[in-house]
Amino acid sequence: MAYNIKLDSDACIGCVACTRCEYFEMRLDMKAHAIQAVVDDISCIQDVAEDCPVGAITYRQYVS
Repeated sequence: MAYNIKLDSDACIGCVACTRCEYFEMRLDMKAHAIQAVVDDISCIQDVAEDCPVGAITYRQYVS
């Protein structure tokens, strides 16, 4: 099963909690960004989404 992931970079406060997951990175603007939009495994995404203090990470089942 595939999932869409989204990170609201405008809401990001730069806490770097999401960078524990390979699908996110911090950029020069000191905001996190998703580096892949569709993934098959969301185990790490679920963990960092729960840890995001501003709730900037969301995911849902991919619909083509």
